[in-house]
Amino acid sequence: MKRFLLLSIFFVSNLFAQDPFEGKHQDPDMDALRKWVREKRMISVKELGGDLSLSGEVRIEYKGINEKKDGINQRGTSGATNNPENAFDVEVNVMLDYRTDRSWAAIRIEFDNDMGVDSGTTNKLALEKAYFGGRMIDGETFNFDGELGRRNLSDVFDSKIEFSSLFDGALLRFNKAFESIGSYYFNLGVFLISDLHNHVGEVAEMGMLDIANTGFFIKYSIINWKKHFSDPVRNRRFNFANSQLILGYQGLFTKWNKYTKFYLAGLMNHLAKDLTFSDIVLSKKYRFAFYVGMSYGRILQANDWALDVNFQYVMPQAISDFDVGGISNGNSASIGLYTTNVNGTGVATTRANAVGFANYKGFSFDLLYAITGNLTLLQSFEISNNQTKSFGSSIDYKRYEMEFIYAF
Repeated sequence: MKRFLLLSIFFVSNLFAQDPFEGKHQDPDMDALRKWVREKRMISVKELGGDLSLSGEVRIEYKGINEKKDGINQRGTSGATNNPENAFDVEVNVMLDYRTDRSWAAIRIEFDNDMGVDSGTTNKLALEKAYFGGRMIDGETFNFDGELGRRNLSDVFDSKIEFSSLFDGALLRFNKAFESIGSYYFNLGVFLISDLHNHVGEVAEMGMLDIANTGFFIKYSIINWKKHFSDPVRNRRFNFANSQLILGYQGLFTKWNKYTKFYLAGLMNHLAKDLTFSDIVLSKKYRFAFYVGMSYGRILQANDWALDVNFQYVMPQAISDFDVGGISNGNSASIGLYTTNVNGTGVATTRANAVGFANYKGFSFDLLYAITGNLTLLQSFEISNNQTKSFGSSIDYKRYEMEFIYAF
């Protein structure tokens, strides 16, 4: 927790070193400060300066999911859970961005609700993004930025299989361009995991892009979820410190005249120990993962299309249940690897009933087509099954998604 507070204080003190209160913060009278804040809200963007943009998305989504556990259907009216085989959602995303020469702020609010007269919902609201940032050093070839607030880890750090969790914390960004060598970057963050347990995590990613003007790139990231607890089950749940290395190429192929990207990544959990359940200890660490794939095309205007295909291989202890960002295995019953509930509650699992969201291998296909400049059709298909059958049930998972996205 101290690391999170220290990094936040460092960032804020540097960002506002130019005295944005224009002398008003020197007044010790808190009533005067509150009055100034209220008056500040009445100043228009035109008077304040900077650029304010409002954008949004309306999404209509269909998902068809087939999930079987030991041959038993898990979804639908005859399934083992209450989750539907065919799901229809309506989603609205509202994005607000404000930027000046040296600072910025971003907000994203998501309304994601089920459709239907009986099955429909109207109250599912999420604050997906709320952060502000500033440039502390602005050089010709070197930039140093700081940001504080909320977003997803995947908004900053790159992976096809992890970084699905919230990033509530402080972020420092370093960027340096080297002529004829490439563009180097380094992102360092501290984020809150649980204020109840004074639990914070650390994450960092560095990379070199367009190496020697060839289009090749390399990225390395590491994230630490570990904190020592007296509860052995909670200890196992956070026994994760993941390193990931990505190698790839991206560029415009003259022969096809299309943007193309190839990538290969490997991941390891450095803190994995022998897989332990309440009734047995398996003398093996399942801590590795990798994925490989390619992307073809980009969406820039109407009639453009893009395709991404990849294969993912994820062992049970490679990525924590709460941070799996890939295909996963469905797990409609939301049973964790170490506890009967994937959110860490419930009793410790046994070898027979443990599941989790990792422990899978499978393929992912995504096809994006721009019908107009505003309307895009996304279609995706995923298929996976167990990476290992040394515990739990045999799971077969298939998911098809079709989504119309109107952006404005």
